[in-house]
Amino acid sequence: MEFPDLIQAKQKLVETFEREEGVPLEDIRILASPYRICPLGAHIDHQGGPVLGMTVDAYTLMAFVPTNSGEFKLRSQNYPGRVVLNLEDVPDRTGAFWGAFARGAALALKEEFQISRGLKAFLNGMLPGCGLSSSASVLLAYLHALAEVNAIHLEPWDLVRLTQKAENKYIGLNNGILDQTSIVFGRRDHLLHIDTREKSVDSFPDTPGKEAYRIVVAYSGYSRELTTTGYNTRVEECREAASLLAQREGNPKAEILSDVSEASFQRYGNTLPAHLFRRAHHFFSEVKRVREGLVAWQEGRLDDFGRLMVDSCQSSIEYYECGSQAIHDLQQIVSSTDGMIGSRFSGGGFGGCVIGFVDPARAEDAVANIQFAYQKCHPEVADHAAVYFTGSTDGVKFL
Repeated sequence: MEFPDLIQAKQKLVETFEREEGVPLEDIRILASPYRICPLGAHIDHQGGPVLGMTVDAYTLMAFVPTNSGEFKLRSQNYPGRVVLNLEDVPDRTGAFWGAFARGAALALKEEFQISRGLKAFLNGMLPGCGLSSSASVLLAYLHALAEVNAIHLEPWDLVRLTQKAENKYIGLNNGILDQTSIVFGRRDHLLHIDTREKSVDSFPDTPGKEAYRIVVAYSGYSRELTTTGYNTRVEECREAASLLAQREGNPKAEILSDVSEASFQRYGNTLPAHLFRRAHHFFSEVKRVREGLVAWQEGRLDDFGRLMVDSCQSSIEYYECGSQAIHDLQQIVSSTDGMIGSRFSGGGFGGCVIGFVDPARAEDAVANIQFAYQKCHPEVADHAAVYFTGSTDGVKFL
């Protein structure tokens, strides 16, 4: 199964927007904001750890026109209801939960820029809430559109910073910069290495080659809202571990785990409470996997890269202690399927999907086997769970 064709999805969205909202066709602008995968670097960006990211050809699409006032009028093909708000007096809450992202983007931008024009927009996410960072995708769509209609120039790192501010301050998710950085800097046929501490990005060509693998997204049928899971709790536990390790090594300014040396963890880790030891263990071992994985990618050693993905997922389960039974079951099914090179669950791991790299010669059979086995294991979501092929693409773009 493939994600919808971008051009066809764009045309359908525009036609619906024009017909149902009475918007002149010549005035409509279209944004495509892709989703992302993170093969390695699970749950460490909020601690300043390095991560690997790649944008994929599943998108948030937004058709929009400016409003002469500061009014926002939004509809979504994914969710019921309308979101209406005004930039002059942004409310504490919107009428629909999905409006929180528009509100967050508007407030983050208002902190730094004068904005007077709003949007009338129609959105469609190809697989929202699935663990491929649809939240950062839609936030970046709002920011791009608001900047466009208000003649504001935003540099790439401005977009990263504003997206994080919207998530941290106005949505209540204490995440790092993996998601938005991957989407802003995404390049087709490239893997990104993101230093989340120094805020730098390097891109590396697809050394293994397209003929070496296909990317699979196995959706569990369970969407998740990270602010209502244990995500923020895990972030705080990592900070607690950093603080205690810093005290041991006489470094009172340490706030996150990347402020602490691995040598300090090796020396003092066993003095931490058991659950904090596990969080720190995951961080330092995942940093090592990212470094090894980048070398393996550059040298075309995809089997080693895939092994590190599986190890990363196992560490997420054993040491970071995230994930639901359904997502654990799905990971077990995907990782044990013939032809699978490597896999791990994606996003916060409390629902969502599993991403995998699979041998192209066995890809079709692998997808069918995953679908069958998971639906048998979790028949309650058989109508929602699905397995997709996807490929790398560029970052946010106007169509």
